[in-house]
Amino acid sequence: MSDRRNYRNRRSRDRRSVERRHSYDERTPRDEYSMSEEADQSVSSDGRMRRRKRSKIEKFNFQMQANLLLAFGVVIVLLLILIGVLIKINIKDGSRYAKKVLNQQSYTSAEIPFKRGDITDRNGIVMATSIKVYNLAIDPWYVLNNQDSSKKKYKDAVIDVLVDYFGLDKEEVTNEIEEKGNSRYYILKENVDTELVNGYEEYVKKYQKKNKRTVKGIWFDEEYERRYPLDKVASSVIGFTYDKNMGNWGIEGQYNSTLNGSTGRSFGYYDSELNLERTVKNAEDGNTVVSTIDSMLQKIVENHIDRFNADTGAKNVAVVIANPNNCEILAMASSNGMYDLNNPRDLSFMYSDEEIQAMSSDEKLKILNSVWRNYCISDSYEPGSTYKSFVIAAGLEEGLLKGDETFYCDGKEVVVEGTKPIKCAKRAGHGLITLEQSLMFSCNDALMAIGKMLGRERFAQYQNVFGFGHKTGIDLMGEGTGIVYDESGLNPIELATSSFGQGLNVTMVQMIAAFSSVVNGGYYYEPHVVKQILNSSGAVVEDKEPVLVKKVVSQKTSDMLLTFLKATVEEGTAKHAKVEGYSIGGKTGTAQKLPRGDRKYLVSFIGVAPCENPQMIIYSIVDEPNVDNQAQSRYAQELAANIMKDVFPLMDISQKMELISIIMILTEVIIQMILYQPRNLRNLLQLKHLNHRKHLLLMMVMKKSMNLIHLIRKYRKI
Repeated sequence: MSDRRNYRNRRSRDRRSVERRHSYDERTPRDEYSMSEEADQSVSSDGRMRRRKRSKIEKFNFQMQANLLLAFGVVIVLLLILIGVLIKINIKDGSRYAKKVLNQQSYTSAEIPFKRGDITDRNGIVMATSIKVYNLAIDPWYVLNNQDSSKKKYKDAVIDVLVDYFGLDKEEVTNEIEEKGNSRYYILKENVDTELVNGYEEYVKKYQKKNKRTVKGIWFDEEYERRYPLDKVASSVIGFTYDKNMGNWGIEGQYNSTLNGSTGRSFGYYDSELNLERTVKNAEDGNTVVSTIDSMLQKIVENHIDRFNADTGAKNVAVVIANPNNCEILAMASSNGMYDLNNPRDLSFMYSDEEIQAMSSDEKLKILNSVWRNYCISDSYEPGSTYKSFVIAAGLEEGLLKGDETFYCDGKEVVVEGTKPIKCAKRAGHGLITLEQSLMFSCNDALMAIGKMLGRERFAQYQNVFGFGHKTGIDLMGEGTGIVYDESGLNPIELATSSFGQGLNVTMVQMIAAFSSVVNGGYYYEPHVVKQILNSSGAVVEDKEPVLVKKVVSQKTSDMLLTFLKATVEEGTAKHAKVEGYSIGGKTGTAQKLPRGDRKYLVSFIGVAPCENPQMIIYSIVDEPNVDNQAQSRYAQELAANIMKDVFPLMDISQKMELISIIMILTEVIIQMILYQPRNLRNLLQLKHLNHRKHLLLMMVMKKSMNLIHLIRKYRKI
């Protein structure tokens, strides 16, 4: 009995032990680590409890640490690569993705126009500018498909405002809105008056209050329109714009990128709470171009061209005025290139309405291009005797001429045996003449002799030296190169005719640049029409300094040529270019055009003033004057003389000349006063070279000086 009781007791204890173990397992889950800390229990075959052996504890060894560090490093590297990619995308394509996001969030965008820079003359007078204008725009889709709080569509209210305030036709406006019903942007009216724009908001407030209606879907677009305050003045130099900001011809075309700015933009979108989020990138206005043109001189030139055409007329009349010391162009115009810059496609000044309507589009475009092109830089022609100045300068520079040479002119020259003689302008011949007289009387015979002395090699060399046959580099579109013989083409006859300006073609700007170099001491400058670049605030961005290209002749050659040119105006063929009281030098040209048998001529005059201190050169051309005898250079001379009379006072040339005379006279008077020689003072009155005005000035100075001398002598005696 006792054994059975002991057995039951043991069974009971074992059962309770197992239950306790099971309850512990449910209360605390076991894992691989907890098993190492607990002793598992089991029941032996004899029913006795037996503890299992404790499992070994696994250590965090070096290999495990290395694996963990490797995994951590890989994660860090991948994270850095991801950050780099995000930065790259943000820098390169950030704005593009931003636009996509904005587009998905009811994105709106509007351009902010820039103001194209002005073009001014050298004195700051505006010759081209851009003014702000307003266009009336609507959103047809919004107007037709939305309504106000009272369930009334915006359409009726919008049409009322457009008709009553802006004066538009109701039926036309209604049709346009309905036709453009799917559009979100449509311009109803361009160039809306500024007063209407300024008063619009106030009008809408009153309308909405009175009619209990809402007006939405109307706004104003700002843009700039190009205007030319001086109309046709310097049209061939200024040029014009098309398609709003695209320059065409002239400075507008050549400096298009400088004048243009960069467009701004306003980005906006409505977020989930219908708040308008907006980002604005402001526009950058273009730079202002300051030209070398003097608008007053330009007006004088154009007025005289118009007057000549009214009195005499010609196929074309052209004039250029420049500063010989840096080749700045002060005025440039031709009768075939003076058009209204505000309406450049208008041909009514040349043709009747019937003639214009009868033209095809190609014919009209051809005529317009002939009007827009700048004759003074684009077209070439035979210069005639104005070219002789450069041939003589080449002879002097090469030492072939000294200045005291004589030539015999019998009125013709047989250059190649068996060919027709080449005639001089004076068929009877000039007889024995000096080098100076060969230029004064424009002797072809003498110039052919000089050309022969130079020879084909040196003649071709100096053509290149003076820039003929090449572009001058003037900063205008459409410059021509002219046509000259190269060395191999200068056979005896070609050499002979080229020496007096026949058989080669030049442009006016080439003649201006070359002539400047032979009267300014020998310095060849690149002709230019722009003086400065200013930013929109008026600060100087760039000074266009004169570009000295090369030295062509010596000061000695230049001085001698100036003497010859002055004698040509005073006593030679250029007498009609003389302006009383001024020291002017110059050379005439009478070029017979091809075919020679038609007896059509281009006459010209190129001059410099004052000869003692050159400040301006003028080049005038009259192509086929409307007269029976076209071979008269006086037409070009008189045109130049009339212009010089008006421009000299504006350029202070007369005042400077007067000042020089006064200083010279006063210096002489002071010397005689110091020497106490009144008789020598009286002898000054015999100076014959002084004109009447200077003579009066001298007499006044003499009278005051004599009185002063007597007072001094009287004081000495006392």
